[in-house]
Amino acid sequence: MTRPLPVTGRDNAYYWEGVAKGDVLIQKCTACGSLRHPPSPMCPDCQSLDWTTVKATGHAVLHSYTICHHPLPPWEEGPYAVVLIDLDMEDSDARPRIVCGTRGIANEDLRIEMPLSLVFEDGLVFAGPAQEGGAP
Repeated sequence: MTRPLPVTGRDNAYYWEGVAKGDVLIQKCTACGSLRHPPSPMCPDCQSLDWTTVKATGHAVLHSYTICHHPLPPWEEGPYAVVLIDLDMEDSDARPRIVCGTRGIANEDLRIEMPLSLVFEDGLVFAGPAQEGGAP
């Protein structure tokens, strides 16, 4: 069995289109400037419905993780890591978080606050080892 495709709709299509092109795009409220993820139609801070997107730099820091042992989906070999990462954003000190898997990092090498780079594979985003010039 292959990995199912993400469910897309009017509020998150931009995110998956960006990932397909090798970018992580985060919603930015045009009224108050706050960043938000996961995508939503309304700003939780000021209730504005107006937003644009800003691009993550490709660098991140590990905030938290868990190692999944069982049950394994048929497209994964286990055990595998699910990570919560803080994204480095262009022109912003805000660090929105996303949940994703890992590529190229052994589970036993994961450390909170370790620098990471975004890796794009099969229309999805993963956390991989930090590349040269990565996040602090």
